[in-house]
Amino acid sequence: MKKTKSKNEAKRYAKSQSLDKDYRGVPVYIIHCNRTAYFYVDTDSLIRLWEQLIGYYINGIYTSEKLD
Repeated sequence: MKKTKSKNEAKRYAKSQSLDKDYRGVPVYIIHCNRTAYFYVDTDSLIRLWEQLIGYYINGIYTSEKLD
């Protein structure tokens, strides 16, 4: 898991991880924590009550989470 202060930095890191051969075909999630204001990049999509899924990368392709 990587922790970043900015959404763009998190997206860059998630994209580079998703293009890595070890993560081929594995979703790399970007999660925002409302309590700490950090963005987390991880392959585990577990979301706590105070967190929000921003989107994820699979093989370098970004998919944004749609809010209803």
